[in-house]
Amino acid sequence: MNKLVSGLDLEAAVRATTAEAAVLRGETRPDLVRDEVLAELFATTATVRGYRIAYVSEKRVWTYAQVHALSDSIARGLVRAGIGPGDVVGLWMPRGVELLVAQIAITKSGAAWLPFDADAPVERIGVCLADAAAKALLTDEAHRAPAAAARCPLLVSADLDDPSDETPLDPRGRGLTADHPAYLIYTSGSTGTPKGIVVTHRNICHFLRSANEVYGVKSDDVMFQAASVAFDLSMEEVWVPYLVGATLFVATPAILGDVERLPAIMDAVGITILDMVPTLLAMLPREVPSVRLILVGGEALAPSLVERWEKPGRRFFNTYGPTEATVVATAAEVRAGETVTIGRPIPNYSCYVADESLNPLPAGVPGELLIGGPGVAKGYLGRPDLTAEKFVTNPFPSDGTDPILYRSGDAGFQAGDKLTIEGLSIEVLSTIGPHPFRTRLTFERPLDDPMYLFVSSTPTGVRPFSMPPLGETIEMPMPTGAR
Repeated sequence: MNKLVSGLDLEAAVRATTAEAAVLRGETRPDLVRDEVLAELFATTATVRGYRIAYVSEKRVWTYAQVHALSDSIARGLVRAGIGPGDVVGLWMPRGVELLVAQIAITKSGAAWLPFDADAPVERIGVCLADAAAKALLTDEAHRAPAAAARCPLLVSADLDDPSDETPLDPRGRGLTADHPAYLIYTSGSTGTPKGIVVTHRNICHFLRSANEVYGVKSDDVMFQAASVAFDLSMEEVWVPYLVGATLFVATPAILGDVERLPAIMDAVGITILDMVPTLLAMLPREVPSVRLILVGGEALAPSLVERWEKPGRRFFNTYGPTEATVVATAAEVRAGETVTIGRPIPNYSCYVADESLNPLPAGVPGELLIGGPGVAKGYLGRPDLTAEKFVTNPFPSDGTDPILYRSGDAGFQAGDKLTIEGLSIEVLSTIGPHPFRTRLTFERPLDDPMYLFVSSTPTGVRPFSMPPLGETIEMPMPTGAR
């Protein structure tokens, strides 16, 4: 447990409160809990709003109708290859439209996708594919040769596109249900051994609807799409726009690598939504007037960044949520001059604060944050012991909507009607004398997912950081504006 809790007289604190538990609940919205799968969600938008622009790149635009047709064709190729409900298909391609279309195609086939960052080592890809018993790895022509080293049956998206095949796609008819996996996300965890988190269609479809009740993304919005599909933030960035028929501006590695030009590009395209980690937002050199909504998460949000970007007419949300709870569990609308918190649970989610023995803690007393609701994932693939440890039967008085809670391992406390998370996974100790863009970090506990920590040191502007030994102080560069 985090050191924040270790010195407290927890038993005395529990005895002193008459509250049943330090619990916060999001708005109760049973209408958002539906029997649906991602393919149906996308097909509905493509049918109703097929004329709207789905993707904009530097070279062309794609309507929802065009994306629907192309992803259908690739999905039929996957079905011809024997892919269907219950299968896992790896997804490894560079950032771009082809990658996003392939992701839709996999879900239309009924299979779950297992995404990898374009720069992921092929050895790690092979380990994860084997652990997930993946039936195939879907890639592009450029990755055909290196992907062979993953030792998994290989499929290339261009080879699957056969316009002459007009066989109807019917994943439901082939047995797909909302409780089948929609995707798997592998994280390294504190041991360095990859663990696969299984997220169902029911989990993710509910999240998309619940989150957008808070965010209010609309069909005329333009989202700056920059997140790696291996990072579950991308599900919010990509699929919430699909839900309403909004547009994605698909940023290439070259665009992301030229930070100084990003605001001008965003101006030209008319970006209205930014969804990114705070470090990337801090790297933008100037204001983007067309942006009406900012969503940040995955790292602690500095008040100075709120001061810089919050303004009248613009909504700015700080979000929090582990992958195991499906992207985001809480959100706070932040304002300059106010305390930054992680806010309240989004609709149908719940959050509890407890000690190591799962005794409820009163408001103001820090403890471990537990998350409940329709977003709690099925657990870790093939890891029953770890699943039992982290996904626990709800021991608290409840309304029955959160029978299983995810033990986040994050230390937080309830302050009024909001939650504060203590430092997330790292503590910034100090800057180092003559090096204003370097900082010294000490890790007090294992970092659950190294994708949560980024440094500006590659052509793409970000890279995951390797976990050092606990208690060891290390130095690392900090991007301009992130001090």
